[in-house]
Amino acid sequence: MEKLKVAVVGAGIYGQNHLNAFTWNPNADLVAVCDLNPVITEKVAKEYNVQTFNDIEDMLNSVDIDVVAVATPDPYHKDPTLAAIRHGKHVLVEKPLATNSEDAYEIIEAANKAGVRVMVDYHKRWDPASIAVKNKLNEELCGKPVRGYMRMDNIYDVALNWLSWSSKSSPVHFVGTHCYDLIRWYMGCEVTQVYAVGHKGILQSKGVDTYDTITAILEFENGCTWTVENAWILPDGFAKADDGCTEILCENTMIRVDSQKRGVEFFDSNKLSTPNVCFIQNYKGRYQGFGIDPINDFVNCIQNDIPFIADMYDGLEAELIAEAVHKSADTHQVVKIERKIKR
Repeated sequence: MEKLKVAVVGAGIYGQNHLNAFTWNPNADLVAVCDLNPVITEKVAKEYNVQTFNDIEDMLNSVDIDVVAVATPDPYHKDPTLAAIRHGKHVLVEKPLATNSEDAYEIIEAANKAGVRVMVDYHKRWDPASIAVKNKLNEELCGKPVRGYMRMDNIYDVALNWLSWSSKSSPVHFVGTHCYDLIRWYMGCEVTQVYAVGHKGILQSKGVDTYDTITAILEFENGCTWTVENAWILPDGFAKADDGCTEILCENTMIRVDSQKRGVEFFDSNKLSTPNVCFIQNYKGRYQGFGIDPINDFVNCIQNDIPFIADMYDGLEAELIAEAVHKSADTHQVVKIERKIKR
């Protein structure tokens, strides 16, 4: 089987993971990288010995490419994704698919018209802990899920220093959509309505105009209700950049997941660190873990024409929930999920 010729758009924080994954994948050939920042592309050209561009149309018109991976900042997924689709390329998009539903609908319409496939990298579906929960919920003896709780938060540093575009996003779009997608996957059905409340002011006082924290209640078609909490204001002294946990009460089973502690602790003179050893590990230049697995899975799905674990319709559903959560938090009203299309 011939290798897939891959281009990566966006070589920043998470784009580096794509570069490393495709470099090591035996069925992929990283042929081009595009980033608006010439300093980044100059560095990438030297480190990966790959052709680089600062304009996506220039890249798509100049290089023979099979697929495109889009790893630009969250608010800027639409344009490079549509450009790749116009050129007939299959696309892997970092989560979220888009930060508003209209952009998500536009991407889906364009992909269907062009006959190309779009996958969304909701990598929590590849987490061994998530897979264990999904398998448990599928057991008949587990019983019907009745109530769920999920929390995923980030430290201040993420909003204040990691992301130059955090004012154009929120805890809901950055980590909340991970929760919404994962819970949909667990439930095997869709959200009908949401109610949310949020807090603003702390990040605003520090120059980032977005929510500090949002709490949402999601009602699902199967009757299960979930409470989801997301924040960007954990203390920077926290043991890692994010915190998370899950609890699910079923008819016959209680499920609890602590995503913050993965069984490894590092101590130094400053603080305790609890690394997520399952996410991405670099061993002698080779990267592995559930942060890399979906990128490799994308290659496998395209080459063997098998369904994606998370496709563009999953991306749309997560965004519809995020949009409803924001609307509810802004208006203090229950918001019903309305859909223009179905899978």
